[in-house]
Amino acid sequence: MELPARKNKILNAVVKQYISAGEPVGSKALLGLLDFPVSSATVRNEMAALSEMGYLVQPHTSAGRIPTQLGYRYYLDHSIEPVQIDPRERRAIDDAISLCADDPEHILSKGAEILSQLTGYAALSTTPPADNTTIERIKVVQVSRHTSMMVMITSKGMVKNRLFRCDYNLDSDTLKVFEFTLNDMLSGVRLDRITPAFVQTVAVTSGDVMILMPKALLSVMEAAREASVINIVSFGLSNLLQTGEFNVEQLKGIYRFLHDKTSQEKLLFAKKGRIATYIGTESKNPDISSTGIAVAHYPILGVEAGAFAVIGPVRMDYTAAVAYADYISQTCGRLITELLE
Repeated sequence: MELPARKNKILNAVVKQYISAGEPVGSKALLGLLDFPVSSATVRNEMAALSEMGYLVQPHTSAGRIPTQLGYRYYLDHSIEPVQIDPRERRAIDDAISLCADDPEHILSKGAEILSQLTGYAALSTTPPADNTTIERIKVVQVSRHTSMMVMITSKGMVKNRLFRCDYNLDSDTLKVFEFTLNDMLSGVRLDRITPAFVQTVAVTSGDVMILMPKALLSVMEAAREASVINIVSFGLSNLLQTGEFNVEQLKGIYRFLHDKTSQEKLLFAKKGRIATYIGTESKNPDISSTGIAVAHYPILGVEAGAFAVIGPVRMDYTAAVAYADYISQTCGRLITELLE
């Protein structure tokens, strides 16, 4: 249900002021924040009506009002205004992340670190889920006379390296054969198909060349197994300690969540689309029911891949959190796509 214009503006002003100051908002203070003429009595009546509708609550009899979870949700769905990040700040973000542009997982980790620094809250990032992920290509690089490195690149931009050792001398011609054979056999194969049984079948059907490269094939299997697991990194738990918004039990719950990979995956990929937000109990996870969360999904090669998230108090600055999470996620997705292309 959409609120009438006046109620919408009053609710919007209360939410913004409470996010900014952290104190209940009274009708007199609200008068100076509204962009239309109205009496104090009218504002009081409208705030009372919004309270009856469940958008505001009065924590104490003599206090002003603060937004409820429903009030925040209405604000995010109807009133939040997109923020353009300052060009100088965008350049600083780009420069910092570009320093890690040789490795997708470093890109994502750096993005989460910067997101935490900019918002002052906790932040995390994930590698893409392995659903329908295939081997894009394989490179074989000589390290020493008997040792080489297998570099596997997936269709979602993840790069996994494995060293393997042979009992005979390696040369450039042999490695070219390895690389050609591995790509011929495995390019386009889904990661979840690279099982011991599959590897054994490939070895049997590949002829004499496989006699020389069983360890190379095993290194691909190990890399595929690792690439099939979502990697999640988090930064800034200490930031939440400094907000003063959480009690000890709430902080313990957030800590559990940040160390529970299954819960993180469930939340971050529950909703499709570029941006998702969760306020309080909307997460359906008691450990983080005291938080507000903004999630931004990044694309790789035009397809939605992994996620970034900001975790703060319910009254966090959602406008800034969404803007930073969205910009950083899109930047990281673009850099990873460029690596693939």
